[in-house]
Amino acid sequence: MSVRVTFEPAGKKIETSPNFILEIAREANVALRSDCGGKGVCGKCRVVIVDARGEISEINEVERKHLTAEEIKAGYRLACQTKILSGRATVFIPPESRMEARKVAEIAVEEEVELNPAVRKVHLKLPEPDLEDTRPDFERLKDSLGDVEMPLNLLKKLPVLLREANWDITAVLWNKKLVGVESGDTSSRVFGLAIDIGSSKIICHLVDLVNGKTVARGYTENPQVAYGEDVVSRITYTSKKEENLKKLQEIVVDAINGIIDKICKEADVRYDEIYEAVVVGNSVMHHLFFGIYPKFISVSPFTPAVRKGISYPAREVGLKINGDGHVTSLPLIAGFVGADATSNLVITKIHEKEEISIVIDIGTNTEIILGNKSRLLACSAPSGPAFEGAHISHGMKAVSGAIEKVRIVDDEVIYETVDNVKPKGICGSGMIDLVAELYKAGIINRNGKFVKETKRIIKDGVPKFVVAWADETETGKEITVTEKDINELLMAKGAIRSGWMILMERLGIEANEISKVYLAGSFGRHINIENAKTIGLLPDIPEDRIVFAGDTAVGGAKMALKSVEEREKIEEVVGKIEYVELSADKNFYRTFIRAIPMG
Repeated sequence: MSVRVTFEPAGKKIETSPNFILEIAREANVALRSDCGGKGVCGKCRVVIVDARGEISEINEVERKHLTAEEIKAGYRLACQTKILSGRATVFIPPESRMEARKVAEIAVEEEVELNPAVRKVHLKLPEPDLEDTRPDFERLKDSLGDVEMPLNLLKKLPVLLREANWDITAVLWNKKLVGVESGDTSSRVFGLAIDIGSSKIICHLVDLVNGKTVARGYTENPQVAYGEDVVSRITYTSKKEENLKKLQEIVVDAINGIIDKICKEADVRYDEIYEAVVVGNSVMHHLFFGIYPKFISVSPFTPAVRKGISYPAREVGLKINGDGHVTSLPLIAGFVGADATSNLVITKIHEKEEISIVIDIGTNTEIILGNKSRLLACSAPSGPAFEGAHISHGMKAVSGAIEKVRIVDDEVIYETVDNVKPKGICGSGMIDLVAELYKAGIINRNGKFVKETKRIIKDGVPKFVVAWADETETGKEITVTEKDINELLMAKGAIRSGWMILMERLGIEANEISKVYLAGSFGRHINIENAKTIGLLPDIPEDRIVFAGDTAVGGAKMALKSVEEREKIEEVVGKIEYVELSADKNFYRTFIRAIPMG
């Protein structure tokens, strides 16, 4: 027996076995929010069943907890709790439940490097063999190139390739390995990819490795978010059965291949002209991309399968570049401090400076690196997905319609949304502004509790502060925050603050001794510095010492793509970083409790 489901407004149709709407949406590649990975905790996978001609599971207690009586009457259900049992159904995904790709920040601190990529091409006109020169084909090639390796699949084709090209060929080398033999002179066409695989978004830059210029950029939402907003949810999913790991590996590779399609078309580059991809991401994203079992990253002592940088032929990974080209990752630092943090170092160069600097890359797991050329310490703060909008009643990512900036003037809320359209919810930067503004206005105390009456505080079971009234929003519903929402943000902030406080304590410094704070990633680009300092997210130092570094992860990957020296240097640096496991620090709990309140 099968069921037929149509997802609107995309108009996607699928015929499949009876299942939960969330699972059917995943199968149909429909982008539907599921911040908790389908556990019924977040309540963000709201859908509306607009037409049902068959049997659908009864509404349950989990749904009643997240949906109002009016919403239930209007046909709202939770996709992770509702099964299509028979017949056909049309499911509408409302704006607040859709996943959209966020805009990404530019690289603000990118440095030039001397161009020396791992990939190079050598144009050769080889002498043809004759009775006086009977050197074998490979040896003839090696005599011109030096001592190089050749993979078996290329050796198999070599005799035909050389003769069809009339011995006028271009050798493609990756380090000292021959990865291609092409007819004629193709030495002007050498491309590479820098790829940042984030928990929520994927960014790709296509680089001309002859001149070092970026010729195209692309990005998309990481489709793995449908299996959990945070990395632990994804680890749990892959641990359930073997094919789940394969599924998460395939969907992220497919997403990257989709970006490659787009940017190759834009730059007029063929796939087989891309000979290397340098990939970065947190440790879990790294393992999932390569199909490496990630479970033990999440279990004490939080050990990854590999720390050093790795490289494998593209065909083994499934990436849509030259099959004999290589996919390379930068080294990881520790269990929850991955190659993206390493990439942040490549571009900020704090390990080469006398003065003390700190890099803070805010996300579900916030990576923090503090120090200078003498000593570097790193940690991962379990900040949770609150800054991505998860666990916040009307939280969402920084996509179109998200409230991203907030001011409170005379009890009136003045807000700005992404793309200046009607609001659908509030994103992380908007929450930071809102909480800071509520505190400065005396509406909440330093613990996030409402302490002042205002017309915007309504009682609906629990007190809620109205950020946008129903007639202002795209959804036609009020956008509100509760004390629980504020506490979620303060808890996430407390984890980050306790991280840099413990690192400073280990290094024996005070905040005023930090010369630079680099805020890495797209999120850091959008926050209001003064408000971030008001709530205690950032050290209280002069604003001119705080640098919006932009998407340093993809920037560092790009520098490593263009320079083998950069890879060699950072491999050595990573081996010397002191990793601090916060959960094992005897002062962590005390510091965390102290770091939660405002200021």
